[in-house]
Amino acid sequence: MITSYILYNTLNEWNNKPIEQLEVTSAYGLVSKVTLSDGSEVWLNSGSRLSFPERFTGKERNVSLSGEAYFKVSSDKENRFNVTIPGNLVVSAYGTEFNINAYEEDKNIETTLAKGHVDVSEIDQPSFRTLHPGQQVTFNKETNKMDVADANLLVTTSWKDGKMIFRRASMAEIIRRLSRHFNVDIKLEGKEIYNYEYSATFTTESLSNILQLLEKTAPIKCRIIEPEQSDDYSYSRRTVIIRSLK
Repeated sequence: MITSYILYNTLNEWNNKPIEQLEVTSAYGLVSKVTLSDGSEVWLNSGSRLSFPERFTGKERNVSLSGEAYFKVSSDKENRFNVTIPGNLVVSAYGTEFNINAYEEDKNIETTLAKGHVDVSEIDQPSFRTLHPGQQVTFNKETNKMDVADANLLVTTSWKDGKMIFRRASMAEIIRRLSRHFNVDIKLEGKEIYNYEYSATFTTESLSNILQLLEKTAPIKCRIIEPEQSDDYSYSRRTVIIRSLK
């Protein structure tokens, strides 16, 4: 009886304890992994942020994302798992695997389904899109329009395994991903550069190695400007200039 009384009071105190909101941020150039209280696993890409409660209560498991993350959601058919992209979308599932690319500075939000199914909807809107494995929904923040298409899962999700895979990717996409991964500013000089497309796989290559490979496949010249210290002792970001040779 004494043991039961102590256990009852302990559980009572635990249930009445305020739930702390936690936040994990992945540094630039790194992939971080976090396991949530329900056993769900989340991989965070470079420069991404995930907010979540220390434990889930009620009928819904709610988290908030800024950046890119791959979710492996523990199956729980009684408690829906919701990922909120503040101001825009909610991605919901009960147990599945999917990738969300939702950096604040990008005009599109992309949700790609690897296994199971997910529902994607605008915040406070009743309508939604249901995805099947291999599909991707792209939401344009400016027009509030959703488009569903087939996706290349290898290209979309390989970042969580430390790879950057490009398949006929535009130069704009390449510099966006390189800039984020290496935390550098990249500037293009020459209109022709925007028409170049690349197919490549990068794993452990440094920024210098990648730029050298890009130079070998197109008439461009890359220059890295190292950070300089200013009068207030702060440092500028490293900058890359990519110039057309045409």
